[in-house]
Amino acid sequence: MNQAPRRELSVIIPSHNRRPLLERCLDTLREQTQDAASFEVIIADDGSSDGTADAIARLETPFELRVLRLGKVGKSAALNAAIEAAAGDVCVFLDDDVVASPELIAEHLAAHREDERTLGIGALMQEPPSAPDWYAHSFAQAWNDHYGRLVERKRPDWSASYGGNLSAARRALLEVGGVATDLPVSEDIELGFRLERHGCVPKYLPRAHAVHDDQKLRKRLLDDARRQGTGYLELVRRHPAMQSKLIGWFGATTPRELALRRLLLGLRVPSAPLAALGRALPGSGRKEVWYYFVWRFTFWGAVRRNMSRDRWVRLTRGIPVLMYHGFGDVDHAADAPGGQSRFILSRRAFARQMRALALLRYRVISFEELARTLRDSGLPPRRAAVITIDDGYRDNLEVAHPILRRHRFPATLFLISRRLGGKNDWDREGVLSGRPVLSVDEVRRMRAEGAEVGAHTRNHPALPDLGDDAVRGEIAGSREDLEAELEASVTTFAYPYGKLDDRAVEAVAEAGFIGACTTEERLARLDDDPLLVPRIEIRSTDSLWRLLRTLWFGGA
Repeated sequence: MNQAPRRELSVIIPSHNRRPLLERCLDTLREQTQDAASFEVIIADDGSSDGTADAIARLETPFELRVLRLGKVGKSAALNAAIEAAAGDVCVFLDDDVVASPELIAEHLAAHREDERTLGIGALMQEPPSAPDWYAHSFAQAWNDHYGRLVERKRPDWSASYGGNLSAARRALLEVGGVATDLPVSEDIELGFRLERHGCVPKYLPRAHAVHDDQKLRKRLLDDARRQGTGYLELVRRHPAMQSKLIGWFGATTPRELALRRLLLGLRVPSAPLAALGRALPGSGRKEVWYYFVWRFTFWGAVRRNMSRDRWVRLTRGIPVLMYHGFGDVDHAADAPGGQSRFILSRRAFARQMRALALLRYRVISFEELARTLRDSGLPPRRAAVITIDDGYRDNLEVAHPILRRHRFPATLFLISRRLGGKNDWDREGVLSGRPVLSVDEVRRMRAEGAEVGAHTRNHPALPDLGDDAVRGEIAGSREDLEAELEASVTTFAYPYGKLDDRAVEAVAEAGFIGACTTEERLARLDDDPLLVPRIEIRSTDSLWRLLRTLWFGGA
């Protein structure tokens, strides 16, 4: 196939038997602000039988318009044929039912001129259907909200690579092997994943704006959700690193919705009747809430039907990461001064809690194991739980450690490297102030008997209050100190007071930690950033019932 003279950019539009929509799309490309001599448009005609190819070939346009007459090869193969034939250094993919804004091509091209590694994600708003379908109208609103949120993110990733308005360097597309031709759905997301892995940089382009107008109604949208659930499993099978983004978010909702979803999935309730209920709900707000529930229920129903029970449980159960501080011999310290009585748990209460974990057959793993699971897109053991203890007080050895050893539960001690062998002098008042801290020899003993060690800075400051150099020194320095003292690798970190900012997270990554704890009170999920893992504080006043509720529902 002979290629046309080189141009900066090629717009590629695959189409099959949708001539009126395609002509509407081409009309909007006539109105582009970008010089028409700098780009071409390629129609990859996927075996149309409605005269599309001949009709398009007769059109007069200010840009060069080419038609690839293909057999019925499928959308992905049609895209690949157009990539091969493209004369431009940059390829922009548009769906044939898209209405392009005048700036669309100029914005994509400007992004690639600035950085040739760009994976351009153009804004794509959904036009509500003309029919009075509440579900389809809610879908359009949810879709548009998604693109609105992209503006707030520092940088999108491959998961936002919707192929209806997407650009990439032709060379990169060829180097990664083009679009996968053997996927039932989401071939665009899979392409974005491979391009990002190849070195392309996703960039949201809000001014490269288009409107998607496909007029889909409820039945087709529910079918799309089912296909998406099934298709995502294939993507994860092919690329395990996609797991956290695609199917790691089961618990990312309210406890009420989560309980209802589990109940209805267990009863195998079909989606269609649930979707029909939305029409009777008063107000757009209630309809929106119910739309999200129905869509997620439909998606997860498809996932569940195509997954073993063991994998389903490990995928969808949140992981409780429990946070403790100090321990004592009294039942509680409710009357202690300073308002910090919640930090000191009695020996009896701690023993009762650990016994409950054992009786419920929880598999207690180290925080490092959880962090590696999140980083590597793995699955935790069934009934996984994590025990962490902050600050490293001597009572950790005297009270908690024997109980943990009895149950063979690993705990991670987050230590303040320049306070080992000293005392708590970072709290000016309260029950923790002045409390003795473990010595290096005591930490070594606990490590030898099953405990693990993480870093908790050098001096326990509130990291957002420090300058850049001090933040890096506190974080990286604490790892250096502990590894030198203990002659062992230290790979995990906890943010003091749970306070952090972007600088702190970046410093944790630069220091080489594989996992870090926050104090966000909820269960950990497989879509969590391993450097921002939530934990649930266990207080001295907590009943056993609250612990059980925490293990199941989190800290809400």
